Amino acid sequence: MERREFLKRIAAAGIGFAGTCASGELFLPFAHAVEIRSFSFAHIADLHLDVRGESTWQYREKSVALFIEALRQVGRLPKLNFIVFGGDQIQPGPNARESLTVFQTWLEQISVPSYILLGNAEVSPPPGSKPGRDDYLRAWSGRGPRPGRSSWAFDPAPGVRFIGFDATVDGRPYGEAAPAGLRWLERELAANRDKRLIIIALHHLLLPTTPQDLTPGWALWMVKNHAAVRGLLDRFPNVRLVISGHHHASHVETVGRITYVADPAIVTYPCAFRVFTIGREGIHLQNIGLDDKTLVSRARELLIADPFAGMYDAENPQNVLSYTVGLREQDREAVIPL
Repeated sequence: MERREFLKRIAAAGIGFAGTCASGELFLPFAHAVEIRSFSFAHIADLHLDVRGESTWQYREKSVALFIEALRQVGRLPKLNFIVFGGDQIQPGPNARESLTVFQTWLEQISVPSYILLGNAEVSPPPGSKPGRDDYLRAWSGRGPRPGRSSWAFDPAPGVRFIGFDATVDGRPYGEAAPAGLRWLERELAANRDKRLIIIALHHLLLPTTPQDLTPGWALWMVKNHAAVRGLLDRFPNVRLVISGHHHASHVETVGRITYVADPAIVTYPCAFRVFTIGREGIHLQNIGLDDKTLVSRARELLIADPFAGMYDAENPQNVLSYTVGLREQDREAVIPL
């Protein structure tokens, strides 16, 4: 008797080891009981590197210095296994090529593997200018993307699948998962249903951090068809963590089995990144702010003075500071049981 037929008969007999998922495929909970070997990674989002940038609510004037400081601090972290750059690495415009060269040069100094997601900045160059999507896919080939394929996946540890999913739309600030992208994601999830844990990272949000994210003025932070993507993820019980950047704000929310994490930016106050440690106790996530207080203080001033702060809270624009840092303790540090 084949193993699959044997397991189906166990399920039919009512022995509580096997069942079916929403798609009708055989689901094996005991395969998920494998203990995960501990590993950790850093998620660095929204660098907006611009070698001769002018500051807005983003501290682009010092974007390179902020990036280098982030790498220095990441380099001091013990037992870090890899880094994920969460999109919007390079600010589009006349300095983009030079900024990409700076980014690539510093990547070579990193002692751990790095994986890269596209952001809306990479796929929205000014009309007729470069670099654009295809240029970045070539530049970052071997770090997740490759020419013709912007989504990627790998196994960071036995029993774990890490998926980098691209939902960027050329020339648009919002995200939208294309039909071909959703089919790829479904195949990837189905092929890894026996894994203990699946982690997904993408640039845009699948879950709003505030009701404003669903209003016309702020919808640019979201994946437009976020409900469809979340519906797909809900079909796979081993999807437990979804990580995003783009919004430049810290937020952690669990819906059903899945925890959705929005991470802060390097180029914008609080100038922080997130470290994730996965192990026997679960998933520990923690924001780490940059140590250079002069840079961080100036980034704080820029954010308060920008119209973005008033869009968040017209009566008390300074409240945007708490929002970006994380309104609740769980937005800054949390442990997610597995």
